[in-house]
Amino acid sequence: MMEEMIRAKVLSKQWTFTEISNLKATIDSLCSELYSEMTFTERFQLIREIRIQEVFVGQTYEDCMREAVKITLSGEIAETIRSMLGEATVNFGGNKNEISTGSLGGEPHKERPTNEKKNSVLKE
Repeated sequence: MMEEMIRAKVLSKQWTFTEISNLKATIDSLCSELYSEMTFTERFQLIREIRIQEVFVGQTYEDCMREAVKITLSGEIAETIRSMLGEATVNFGGNKNEISTGSLGGEPHKERPTNEKKNSVLKE
């Protein structure tokens, strides 16, 4: 069920190369979004079988649970994204570098002819 939620969240967005190449920030962002959307029961189900670590000693139950859920959720997000990237295809067609119709021939600009030479001396 969690993998389906992660896949849906990943597929719902158009990703830039920068976002995908910075996976830590992407995982942290997705983790925060999914955490806020999860119910208490879903959070508990995610961590119910993990062992309590010493780093949680002295923290409140709420803080321990939040950290445990985010650690576990980040791991699942990373694994799901890794799996999805293994199946992904890359399309570099976002910028087609189209040539404007004004540059496809026709009449040259009246103020600047096409055979104009550059003037190396600045006019004052």
